[in-house]
Amino acid sequence: MILNTIDVTLNIREKITVIMTSWMPSFGGFLRRSRSESEVLSGPDNNNTVIPKQTSLDLDILPEVEGESEILSLEDIKRLSDVLPARIIGTGWRLVFSTSHHGFSLGSLYRKFDSEDSSPTLLCIEDTEGEVFGALVSCPVKLRDTFYGTGESFLFTSQPRWELYPWSGDNQLFVRGNTESLVVGAGDGQFGLYIDSSLYQGRSQPCQTYLNKPLARKGDFILKTLECWSFS
Repeated sequence: MILNTIDVTLNIREKITVIMTSWMPSFGGFLRRSRSESEVLSGPDNNNTVIPKQTSLDLDILPEVEGESEILSLEDIKRLSDVLPARIIGTGWRLVFSTSHHGFSLGSLYRKFDSEDSSPTLLCIEDTEGEVFGALVSCPVKLRDTFYGTGESFLFTSQPRWELYPWSGDNQLFVRGNTESLVVGAGDGQFGLYIDSSLYQGRSQPCQTYLNKPLARKGDFILKTLECWSFS
């Protein structure tokens, strides 16, 4: 089957869309990519015709993805794939939760991860300012009043800048999820990433766990979209 391609440039942030009629219909709405494929889909032109173009980004290193991201560009996926823990490098990505499909409820997010066993969780946020940032948690997100996780966890920003904040080693306050909030990173009363139970308001501050700058430039932010990915 011949896949159509689009021109992918590193300076233009393109959303990943799913056009299943041009892929494999049996996947029923999922975007699935093979690591060996070097082509991606283009959107339709004005005549609803998908136009093949040569890609300028080496897509051989991209993982197989199941789902549709409203946040991550191809460049984002490439960069994040390069810094994932060694045990999940080369595994497929699967969209487990998104506010667009499952609503703005932290309780719903926890329930979607009930059946997840050991996979790390990638949290990706786009706020109403157009900034993109998030965290890699070393295990499934859980409802628990105490902190959990390991040093595989990290914080990152993607838009307007790419920055990575790995574990500093200063404490082990990796992630905590209770009914009121989800927190990634803490220390001295500050949180690397804080999201409230309505998945509406959040805050990012420098914290000891990751020695990070605020992920959102203003510190406080309003969520536009939240996605959570697992790996298998």
